[in-house]
Amino acid sequence: MALHPLVASAGRSLREAAADRLTVDPRALVALRVALGALILVDLSLRARWLGFFYTDAGVLPRTLLLDRYPLAGRLSAHALFGEVWWTALLFVAAGVAATCLLVGYRTRVAAVCSLLLLASLHARNPFVLNGGDSLLRRTLLWAVFLPLGSGLGAWARDAASTADDRSGVIHPAAVALVLQPVILYGVNAVVKLRGDAWPSGTAIQMVFSLDSFTVLFGGLLAGSSELLPILGVGWLVLLCCSPALVVTTGRARTAAVGLFATAHLGMALTLGVGLFPAVSVAALLPHLPTEVWDAVERRSRRASAWVTTRAEAGTLALFGGHLPRLWTARRPRLEAGGPLCLGPSSLGSLHDVRTRARASVLSAEDDRSGPMVGSKWVAGRVSVASIGRVGRVAAAALLTVVLVWNAAALGYVDVPDDTDVGVTPESARWDMFAPYPPDEDVRYVAVGTLDTGEEVALIADARESTPTGGLGTGYPSARWRKYLEVVRWNDDTELRRNLVSALCSRSAAIGDADRRTERITLYTVTESTRLGEPEPATWSRVRTHECA
Repeated sequence: MALHPLVASAGRSLREAAADRLTVDPRALVALRVALGALILVDLSLRARWLGFFYTDAGVLPRTLLLDRYPLAGRLSAHALFGEVWWTALLFVAAGVAATCLLVGYRTRVAAVCSLLLLASLHARNPFVLNGGDSLLRRTLLWAVFLPLGSGLGAWARDAASTADDRSGVIHPAAVALVLQPVILYGVNAVVKLRGDAWPSGTAIQMVFSLDSFTVLFGGLLAGSSELLPILGVGWLVLLCCSPALVVTTGRARTAAVGLFATAHLGMALTLGVGLFPAVSVAALLPHLPTEVWDAVERRSRRASAWVTTRAEAGTLALFGGHLPRLWTARRPRLEAGGPLCLGPSSLGSLHDVRTRARASVLSAEDDRSGPMVGSKWVAGRVSVASIGRVGRVAAAALLTVVLVWNAAALGYVDVPDDTDVGVTPESARWDMFAPYPPDEDVRYVAVGTLDTGEEVALIADARESTPTGGLGTGYPSARWRKYLEVVRWNDDTELRRNLVSALCSRSAAIGDADRRTERITLYTVTESTRLGEPEPATWSRVRTHECA
């Protein structure tokens, strides 16, 4: 008989411990929403530079080739309905509007759903240019769709806080997925890295920084630090192995863990050209920050709001000669108390109380006037909302299960059926990040255009000289160019290469002038074998020559 209370107590303690670690502060969701909106806008602006090259029939991947290589993606992508620039540009604008609404908190749920659908459609239009940051952004936005993201920018969690009046965290399968997602990402990467000896020995990171096509900003400087790089590489591997600390710890320990990973991603952004992956990773860490952090942010935002209020009042007094307008006098107490113009969510609890009392009084009055009919309609509406919420929880739980199984399959622990229509396998979709072994050679595509004047120009790389004998620069126009050209190289697909040079002809004609026309394009590969501490001579190989019409 004495065993039952002990079991009940242990179960209660376990549930409380899980709740402390797997719930998300509502204010973190608002910050995540703002970050996602901003990231989508940045992503769209970066992609728009090569809109016609990567996402139209005149570019590297016409819809016929997309349907042949990725049948399911080609059928589901709205961007593949038409192949002209105007259609892709229209969808880019629509995605930008949805992302802006998401950022400012206008019609948040609708904006989140539209952003997710348009983002998934864009990714499906050209899977060859996707990287780990794209899949992480897509999954994070998917989980966010199920959660209360708040509305507006002036009040942190105008709607989110109303779901948790006592400041308890948001409890939802999608919130659990947000907490587990980075741990799964880092954990899978750690397992793959440990399957080889390059990362534990510290040589892998030296090989990574010898790849000139990847290094940016301070990467070249760090590449020469042969003593520091092995320490950083082993340290990153240890940090990946300690990623469960993001879940099992609380309070300051969790804050420190988030800070370490965020610092690592900042270093990655400053040294390696991996697109938006570091920024998306930092955004995905926001739900891990504990309540104490958001309380501190709230206090600082209160002080900032009070400072703004004081300065605004002083300016108003000066403008009106010492007499405050009636409207300002009425709004000042709300500002000082943390009203709708305050960044802190302190007013939201009171706002929720006001809404609750108002709803109760209206319902009571309607019942008094119209009998039980109006009240029953309101109750039916509440029941309908509750039913939708339950469906959302079940759907999020099912998706989380799929993600867990998918990542287990990526490590070879679970067998999943092959589907050629999807064109994606767990192994190909996982985030390896140079694991278990980095490439032992740096291979770049170089396209040399021959003008009708006989002059040769580089059409891809940033060139110092435009001939194979002179050598080319190591830069690509963007990380997506590098990703696409890596796919072209490793797939050994003749059709992809033919479309690449054809699209380069079209691009050179579009950006050229009437006096300088590109007659033909010769595609080369430039290979540099990795030799740590030794010279790495470049070897040129001609891939194909294409006559431009």
